[in-house]
Amino acid sequence: MEANTSLPQCWQDVADATAAGITQMVLYGPPGTGKTFTGLNFGINDAGAYRVICNEDMTSADVTGHYMPTDNGFQWNYGAVLKAWQGNGVVGGRVVADEIDRASGDVLSLLLAMFDSPESASWTHPKTGEVFKPLNGFSVFMTTNLERMEDLPTALADRFPVKIRINQPHPDALTFLSPDIRVAAAMSADYSRGDRKSLRAWKAFDKMRQTLPIETAARLTLGEDWQGIVDTLQVEAI
Repeated sequence: MEANTSLPQCWQDVADATAAGITQMVLYGPPGTGKTFTGLNFGINDAGAYRVICNEDMTSADVTGHYMPTDNGFQWNYGAVLKAWQGNGVVGGRVVADEIDRASGDVLSLLLAMFDSPESASWTHPKTGEVFKPLNGFSVFMTTNLERMEDLPTALADRFPVKIRINQPHPDALTFLSPDIRVAAAMSADYSRGDRKSLRAWKAFDKMRQTLPIETAARLTLGEDWQGIVDTLQVEAI
């Protein structure tokens, strides 16, 4: 992601931090603002990006990998974080860790170890004894819908020195919407909880109104205040 004066301040902060060499940051705030999308698509190097979705039921297989049966026996299938560590063999890639605060127990401990400073992070293959370390270029974007960073576990918060609240969709994410609803989508992302509209809701509305009456599409996707939104869009269209 390149610095761009037209970016909302939150995304300019992400661009500035990335350009300054920050490799571990938290993107937090309301859902549906494109935090994951941006982590997977902007400012990445040739090694690409990998996503790990954290929850209470995840295992170390999601992080480091596990054996999979093949015609010739078993083969190790690398997990998302180990894939990002190795990158393309020359530089490390990026991990987008969604809702890492929901991980618990041994998996959280493993993630904390793997997201430690590059000088300290390492992992040993349980079968071969091979030691893995993150290649230069490895980065981590953590996303969370938490609003209070004090709610993050202390050790986890310490791994991510830069924490940026995302209160607007990234302009590039808005390009997936029709031009006439982009401003409304950007403005509604950080309304109070009951009135908030995510990009997903706006995308669904945009798609449904192509084949359904606009009132029906809005009623099914945009919540109780759908009529006011329709009225505003129709006035602006005039």
